Amino acid sequence: MKRNNLAYLGIILFAIAPLLVTTIAFSIAHVLGCQVDEGSNHPCPIFGLDWGSAFYVLVVFGWFSIVTVPLSAIALVGLTIYLAVKKIRNHAAQS
Repeated sequence: MKRNNLAYLGIILFAIAPLLVTTIAFSIAHVLGCQVDEGSNHPCPIFGLDWGSAFYVLVVFGWFSIVTVPLSAIALVGLTIYLAVKKIRNHAAQS
């Protein structure tokens, strides 16, 4: 894979990571029959241990997407402009 593609992939993963973490936490809690929301911590006993606090933190982590999505959009635009200018300069230097 080219470095440019890896850069785009990294930026996109940075943007959606909080949403993925939150979705996975909701899914696991649902399968285990636990109540999870952003309002408060609910008990979630699994194998004798309370995992409610861990699920609560993972669900609240989704709020980081308020920061990561706009920053990633700016980074994607900036990277695209940088690569376009670089390509134009290389093409002009070869002519």
